[in-house]
Amino acid sequence: MLLAHLPLAWIVARAAGMVALALLTLSTWLGLAMSTRVLGTRHQKRLLGWHRTLVWTGLSMLVLHAGSLLLDPVLHFGLPSVLVPFASPWHAGAVAMGVIAGWLSLMLALSFRARRWIGQRGWRALHYTSFAAFGLALMHALYAGTDFAGVRGPIVATVALAPVLWLGFLRILEPRRSPARATVGTAARRAAAPSTPSVAGSPC
Repeated sequence: MLLAHLPLAWIVARAAGMVALALLTLSTWLGLAMSTRVLGTRHQKRLLGWHRTLVWTGLSMLVLHAGSLLLDPVLHFGLPSVLVPFASPWHAGAVAMGVIAGWLSLMLALSFRARRWIGQRGWRALHYTSFAAFGLALMHALYAGTDFAGVRGPIVATVALAPVLWLGFLRILEPRRSPARATVGTAARRAAAPSTPSVAGSPC
C-alpha cells in the first residue's frame, strides 16, 4: 500500500491543509453571503457565529498542518519555515503564500474581538483582506500541495472561486442599488404611517 511508505506527519499535514482550505473557503462564502444579504436578514447573528466558528476551526487545522510539517522527517522544516514568509528552503514562494494567508486569517479572526475599538468602518475595511487570504491560501494549495496536481487543481480552483466571484460582484453592485431601495422603503413607511391605528388614543 502506497500510504504505508509515506511518513505519518506528511499524511496528517496534507489532510489538515486540505481541511483548513475547505473551512477558509466556506468562511469566505458565508461572509460574502452575509454582506450581500442573499441569505436574508433574520438569522444574521447566528450566521455570524457560524462564520467565526469556521474561521477559528480553520485556524486550528492550520496549526495542525504547520505542526505536522515540523515533524516531517523528509522536508526538515524548521519553525521559521512555517512562521516567516520566504524562509522555507522548499518551494519558498508557494510556502510563503500559505504563511501570509495564515497570518491574515489570524488577524481577521482576532478582529472580531477588536471591532469595538477599530469601529464598524475600519472593521469592514479590514475584512477586504479576506480576499487576499483566500487567494493566497488557494494558490498555496495549488502550487505547494501534491494533492491538486493535474486536472484536480483547476477543478478545485473553479469550485472554490466561482461563488467568491459571484458574491463579490454582487457585493460591489449592492451599494449602487441600496440608495434606491432605501428611498423606496422610507417612502413606503411614510405612506403607511398615517393609516396605522393608534393605541389607547395616543399618537404612533
